[in-house]
Amino acid sequence: MKWPKHTSKQETIANILLWSVMLIVPFVGMVVLSSLDNNYEFRWIDAGHVLKPLLVILLAFLIHNYFIAPILIYKHNKMRYAVMLTVLLMAFVAYQCNSGPPAKPGMMPPPEHAQMTKQYSHDKSARHAESKQHISQGRMHQPHPLATPHDFTMFSLLVFSLGANLGMKLYFKTQQDEQQLASLEKENLRQELVYLRYQVNPHFLMNTLNNIHALVDIDPSEAKSSIVHLSKFMRYLLYDSDKEYITLQQAIDLVNQYIDLMSKRYCDSVDIRFEAPEQVPNVGLAPLILMPFIENAFKHGVSYNKPSFIHMALSVQDNRICFNCINSKNDIKHEVGGVGMTNVVKRLDLIYGDQYTLRVDDKEQYSVCLTVPAHHVGTAAATKNKNLSQIY
Repeated sequence: MKWPKHTSKQETIANILLWSVMLIVPFVGMVVLSSLDNNYEFRWIDAGHVLKPLLVILLAFLIHNYFIAPILIYKHNKMRYAVMLTVLLMAFVAYQCNSGPPAKPGMMPPPEHAQMTKQYSHDKSARHAESKQHISQGRMHQPHPLATPHDFTMFSLLVFSLGANLGMKLYFKTQQDEQQLASLEKENLRQELVYLRYQVNPHFLMNTLNNIHALVDIDPSEAKSSIVHLSKFMRYLLYDSDKEYITLQQAIDLVNQYIDLMSKRYCDSVDIRFEAPEQVPNVGLAPLILMPFIENAFKHGVSYNKPSFIHMALSVQDNRICFNCINSKNDIKHEVGGVGMTNVVKRLDLIYGDQYTLRVDDKEQYSVCLTVPAHHVGTAAATKNKNLSQIY
């Protein structure tokens, strides 16, 4: 059976730290006990008796980590996990029953025994050693009790290590799922932004083509000039509109191009103003984020029967880009909330979240006030976009 990759680098480090503590603490305890108790002597053979069950627990831990825990964490099969965990615990209990009781480590012989040993002759010492060997062999044949404090301690340590392993795997699996979910949400937002942007672009082209169509009958030469301007916009839509941010200078150039394209359609009775900073800082904003507001200003603010005005201003204050647009209102009834305006609000929500402000006042005059964070761009990118703006 092919298991998914379920052990991350962080989880591996956590497991190593856990077992480093579990293997070091018993030896430290034995050294400390030997320094505090004169009847206890630290011996490496005793350390081996302590290390042996710990290595068995480590083997069970690895089996649980790589073969049993993934059944619950990744396959969500609780019944199969419970069965295999029970088998693992029973195997450990069987090992305890067959391993025999551990020797009492490090105990020094009592003073009385040491004094008696000094008084024995060589022959008596030999007979005593032989008698001791028979006694030891008899002890080896003694049955191992079903449960000793040492067995209970080792079994509890096994349960603790397996529980810690399962808890760590659940924690890191949750972290991994959250990262994948965040990555998926980010990709979904990107796809939605692309979709909304492709909806804005045809909306903008539709309005521009309508303007050129009107100029064909009024002034064919101006219509040709407008087609040249439109080709420049198409170049922008093709190469730059899919970027996350464009420079503020490029946004200003696009607004000027659009105003120049639209002003050819109207007479001098329409007062069109656009104020921008003379020294444009190297900051950027989302592409096409201002165009729907400007398009609506020309669509709703220009009247052929009475004087009309469209006043726009773009500035940078306190590391924020501020756009203001005020226009008169014509007497033509339009559909409330076009595609462009609806999509630009969605784009603002997706790109800037709660870091932007948008105020719309629709009374005797129509006014829009938009502020977004100023995204700083590098010097190289600013120079490149400045060169592109000169081409436009």
